[in-house]
Amino acid sequence: MKRAAIGLSLALVAAAPAAAQERLALSADARETGYVRLQLHAQPGVAVTIDEGGQRVTQLVPSADEVTLRRATEWRCDRQVRSFTATAADGESTTAEVRTPTCARRLRLTAPRRVPSGAAVRVRVVDRWRLGDVATRFCVEPPGGPTRCRQARIDDGAVAARERFDALRPGGWRVRAETPYQRLRRSVRADHPGGRLTLLATGDSMIQIIDSYLKLRLGPRGVGVRSDARISTGISKPSLLDWQTHARRQATRIRPDVTVMFLGANDGFPMAGQACCGPGWIDEYARRARRMMSAYGRGGRGRVYWLLLPAPRGGFFREVFPAVNAALRKAAASARRDVRLIELDKVFTPGGRYRATMRIGHRNVRVRQGDGVHLSTAGASLAASIVIHTLRAERILR
Repeated sequence: MKRAAIGLSLALVAAAPAAAQERLALSADARETGYVRLQLHAQPGVAVTIDEGGQRVTQLVPSADEVTLRRATEWRCDRQVRSFTATAADGESTTAEVRTPTCARRLRLTAPRRVPSGAAVRVRVVDRWRLGDVATRFCVEPPGGPTRCRQARIDDGAVAARERFDALRPGGWRVRAETPYQRLRRSVRADHPGGRLTLLATGDSMIQIIDSYLKLRLGPRGVGVRSDARISTGISKPSLLDWQTHARRQATRIRPDVTVMFLGANDGFPMAGQACCGPGWIDEYARRARRMMSAYGRGGRGRVYWLLLPAPRGGFFREVFPAVNAALRKAAASARRDVRLIELDKVFTPGGRYRATMRIGHRNVRVRQGDGVHLSTAGASLAASIVIHTLRAERILR
């Protein structure tokens, strides 16, 4: 009996420290998406404060020795390792730590894969955590650009933000949603409702031959190429053809998805009291060209590729061509949504130096005609290839 009593006494003495150690305990887990759960073991009736990094999470007076705080706090993007400290009113404290997911996969971007051109495209930025209170940068890049961005926000407690844009012209549109922790991308293909793109190749005699190669190469790819070459015309000589009026007429009747323009070899005539080729003349030419660009752009439904003039061999052309190119650059600078300049001047005459031949592939090829102005058949073929490459680079063609 004495031995049994002694053994029981020793057991009680050994158990006493263990009970004291377990009087306050805290554990944490992140099993429920979006939330940290805390499990508190404490003495009933003794107030307990739980903090994280010096910030209070909660304060409670347990009515039982086991308390579950199911949604004690939310997951955060700026902190994955979460450390919590529970402090009882008697000064005893304990800690618990848990790792929550990063925000690298928090959001999801949804958008249709294909739409008819001109359609309104509805996009959703979805919060997988279902917490909301997330700001994103929402960007849309049309075929050829430029990218337009705006702020989109998933409201506190909401699941998604709903955005939309109008896929005005055919081609591949890119959609992005960005946060400091994640970048999401989707592609939306806008198909021509008739299933066939319309390309207008127009200008003066400079567009000839190029238009033939465009028809030859793009026809089998489902592109209808319309050619309208107006020989000897120019923007600065409306008495022969008023290009501003003609551009509006073409845009209305043909409704081109793409316009390829090559014009200016016959320019240099005085405009608005300004002789060629000073700043005033360049400003007036840019004003007229900008109106044409706007007409062909059709409010964002069309894409315009305006070819710059390669340097000529000599004569008055040497003054006119740089002035025309300067005016076109000025006009296009304020029409980036609709217009891209194709710098044939840099391809055929780098540095403004005329050359009749250039190396294409492994051969030297004659790229200018005998007049020192027009492109040869080989030069026109190269120019058409550059246009088609640009159409593909800008996702208008696949």
